[in-house]
Amino acid sequence: MSFFSKKTLLALTAAFTLASCDRNGDENINEDNGKEFQLAFSSGSGSITGVYMRGMDDLSQGTVSFDGKGYLLSEARTSRIFHSDDKKYVYSLAYQVGTIGKWEFLGGSNYKKVGEIDAGIPLGNKGIRFYKLNNNEGSVHYIKSEPEYEPDGTTYKHHKMSLSLGILDFNTMTVKPSVKKNIPFTLPGNLPSQGYHITRIDAPVLSNGKLYYGAAVSKFDPTTGKNSEADKAMTLVVDYPSLENPTVVETALVKGSTNGYRTPTQYVTENGEIIQLVNSRSGKTHIVKLVNGQYDATYKFSLDEALGRPGKTSSNGFFYAGNGIVFMPYEKKHIPAKQIGVDPQGNPTQSSPWGLARIDLNFKTVVDLEVPDNLWLTQWQTSVIKNGKFYIALAPVGQQGHIYTYDVHSTSAVGTKGAATVSGADQYFIGLY
Repeated sequence: MSFFSKKTLLALTAAFTLASCDRNGDENINEDNGKEFQLAFSSGSGSITGVYMRGMDDLSQGTVSFDGKGYLLSEARTSRIFHSDDKKYVYSLAYQVGTIGKWEFLGGSNYKKVGEIDAGIPLGNKGIRFYKLNNNEGSVHYIKSEPEYEPDGTTYKHHKMSLSLGILDFNTMTVKPSVKKNIPFTLPGNLPSQGYHITRIDAPVLSNGKLYYGAAVSKFDPTTGKNSEADKAMTLVVDYPSLENPTVVETALVKGSTNGYRTPTQYVTENGEIIQLVNSRSGKTHIVKLVNGQYDATYKFSLDEALGRPGKTSSNGFFYAGNGIVFMPYEKKHIPAKQIGVDPQGNPTQSSPWGLARIDLNFKTVVDLEVPDNLWLTQWQTSVIKNGKFYIALAPVGQQGHIYTYDVHSTSAVGTKGAATVSGADQYFIGLY
């Protein structure tokens, strides 16, 4: 999604001739060799966009600007960006292109491309998803789902689903031999004949020799030929590292998708449980647990209920700070949506403003943090949790914002406002690393 449809290719060409900023304020934080943090920034109009990155050492003061700074990481519409644990390397998937690049981060705006793979080739589809599993490996994955009928062509049988999975070796930038292409799998029991099927998987986590993929599940109505949201939530599980034996675990405790969008939706906690976001189109947002490979029927946390806004929230994911503490960007569905831009086809897109919640999963409490008005965080991918602080870039659409930090251990709604962020129409920060 991009902002302000009146922008054209000329806007991209001049994307970083941004609003002027105080150069004296810049110099103390925007050193050319800054390495402590990295920020990702997207600029574009409609389907024309570029993703830029740069590093810096201090986010507490001055101005963070991409005016004349930043490395062009990708010209693709959107990118999915991860980094190595030591922040020395950056990995990025160009969506709908299928290529994954590897860059060495040299400080400031200096990056050196050191590898690339067209991961769509071994999986047989350029529409793959990509997700970091650990410091040495990432998952590349794709699912195909289509209805099947009896020989008469009208009587619905079920959806035929197939998986394509691979493990990307970050050191060699090759997909490991265990790659699986178009492997059929099915849902448990009579769910397939009832129209249940999975349409997308993403955000996997590795636990006890298994990969757990978040899943978008739908229910097909053969009388209309349309999908609707299912009354369940599901997770795809495969053996690791063989990528064999795909199975699906499901729950009726909550309903919705568990795969998210850009933002992480699953974490393995200190005690080995998997905590997982379940987001419903009906405005209900939950966090649930998987224990020993199955959904825990005794636990669920409802964000919309905890905020006193039942059925009026939506979220793409969250960030786990440890000890049951979660920071979750969420959409305030109780506030009327308004047009904020256009999609790659030029169609209007709408959103309610976004907020940020601090959740304590142990006590099932929430603090609605103080943030600027008119936020849009759909594309936000990564935040930093460091030395007891949660870092995030917050800016109203097309306006100046700031880097905010929140004390992980505090229940105060007030954060600390740090460096100013400069952006313009069709420009927004998408990650902090």
